Formats: sequence, structure tokens, C-alpha cells
Amino acid sequence: MLSLVYLGVFHLLGWPRAGFAMAVWLPVVLIIETVRLKLPAVERALFSFFDGMIRETERKHFSGIFHTTAGSLAAMMIAGGDAMIVGAAILQLALGDAASALAGKAFGRTKLFGGLKSLEGTLAGFAVGFAAALACGVRPGAAFAAALAGALAELPPTTTWYNDNLWIPVASAAVLRIVGAR
Repeated sequence: MLSLVYLGVFHLLGWPRAGFAMAVWLPVVLIIETVRLKLPAVERALFSFFDGMIRETERKHFSGIFHTTAGSLAAMMIAGGDAMIVGAAILQLALGDAASALAGKAFGRTKLFGGLKSLEGTLAGFAVGFAAALACGVRPGAAFAAALAGALAELPPTTTWYNDNLWIPVASAAVLRIVGAR
């Protein structure tokens, strides 16, 4: 849900000030994450403070916080400050990704690509992303394409080199920039 904070910053500060703020914040996040990975005491303190919010798999790698920050900044830059595109892309991450995870856990029966993701979760993320884009004022065809791009970006498993928190907003924003949100 950190991405919703970034969307709020975008609307509060406007473009390009929000972009500058995010560009300053990203290296801070990078430094904190690097220190956390190098110093076990810092890692223990952060994990206890954010108990339940950081996955166990993130103990040895950059957490989703870094990828969410980078993805949100990239979406703002790709959108060129277009509030409709920024909103749709970041909401695809905040709401679509959450819907994928919740629906996948609750209703996921049809496993995709080795059983890590489910068709039901992917469809839920797509539907929520589509609705979010429409709510931002994106025309239906473009909303469909952006939601599809976000859902496809969510499919690969998280690895050391791939995190959907980066690629969901990037994919959605890029599609909307190419096909036009209006």
C-alpha cells in the first residue's frame, strides 16, 4: 500500500515536484536497504518494527519497498506527469496486485507456470486494474490494455532479479503512454 502514499505525494506536490521528491527518496531507500542487508542488527530492528509487512523471502534481498518506489517513480516519468496515467498505473500496483494475491490465496485452483500463480488471482488483478483505470478516466480499450499489461507483469515469480512491484506500474504506464489514455 506504499504505492498509495506515492500516488498521494504525486497529487499533493504535482508534477514535476513529485518526481524530484521521489528521485531524492529512492536513493534513501536504496541506502536503508543496503545497510539492512549488511548489518544484521539493523535488519532485525526493521523486521521487528515492520512485523508482518516484510516477507521472510525479503530477508536476504531488497524488499518490495525499493521496487515499489522505483516502479512508482518510473511510472510517473513514463507518464510525463499525466495524472490519469500515473493514477491508473499506480492503482494497478496497489489494488490490482493486492487483488491478485488475495483472490489467488482464497480461490486459486488453476495453477499457472509451475504452480506459483493462479488463473483466478491473475483474473482478479486484471479486473481490479481495469476498474481502477476506468475510475481514473482512462478510455475502455486503453484501460483493458493497461490492465492486461499489469496482469502479465504480475505473473512471473519474484526472484532476486524480478519483482512485480517494479514492473506492474511500468508496464501499465508504458501501455497507456503508447496507446493513449484518453
